Amino acid sequence: MAKATERILSKELFMRGKPQKEIAQIVNVQEKTLSEWVKKYAWREERDARINGAKTQVENIKKIIGQLTEERIKLIDQMEKAEADRDTELFQTLNERASKIADEVSKYNKALMNLEKENRITLSTYVDVMDQLFEAIKNYDTKIYLKLLDFQEEHLSDISIKLS
Repeated sequence: MAKATERILSKELFMRGKPQKEIAQIVNVQEKTLSEWVKKYAWREERDARINGAKTQVENIKKIIGQLTEERIKLIDQMEKAEADRDTELFQTLNERASKIADEVSKYNKALMNLEKENRITLSTYVDVMDQLFEAIKNYDTKIYLKLLDFQEEHLSDISIKLS
């Protein structure tokens, strides 16, 4: 395998959370080489940014809300059975837990709305980033840049509609 190919595969595995020792064995490079790549190309920082990014946080909160909702639905079914069996003590216990879950869901929903509000990107920021990206593409390969101009125009038009 060429070094560039080994490095690309190593980065992909690293971003997935594989341990460096395992990556070195899979890709057949020295652990020292892999550690140098991680440091030189700031892979750890990129992985942390991906893990802790707003999109991941939003997905995690939505997953928690979904799990809590499922738990509350099960509790409601159990409450109905306890009520039918006239087991007031069990009904009360289940009702208290269901109420706590409803409160948790409410708090997570509020956190979700705040997170989405805090991380909303403005159109001007998006355009600035796209301009920087396309300037880098132009400097890297003019042919690719020219092929992507139509895409850039269409994409920015779509984003302008979504963000306005």
